[in-house]
Amino acid sequence: DKGVVLIAINPNDDKRYPEDSFGNMKIRAREKGFNFPYLRDESQEVARAYGAERTPEVFVFDEKRTLRYHGRIDDNVHEPNQVRQHYLRDALDAILGGREIPLKDTEPVGCTIKWK
Repeated sequence: DKGVVLIAINPNDDKRYPEDSFGNMKIRAREKGFNFPYLRDESQEVARAYGAERTPEVFVFDEKRTLRYHGRIDDNVHEPNQVRQHYLRDALDAILGGREIPLKDTEPVGCTIKWK
């Protein structure tokens, strides 16, 4: 209701890494309770266009399609109950509140993209 659109895109090469197949990722998304579209970048063109290197890696754009935040979701990928900094949430709250984002870029943490 605030005009935010969130999607996830899987660019991994599922031929060499069948565990990262779109089917398996859809199961993972369902298990994690994702409430947004989960898409497939089979050609890897989208990942290359954005310069993505890892999964997950977040790109937040404003209504003018200006990149406002890039990086990780939060500060603890392995222990969700120990997260202290919510980088993605903070960026979205700032944009929606008309404020500057406190931290505009963080180093993405996750598995490297499985390139073809």
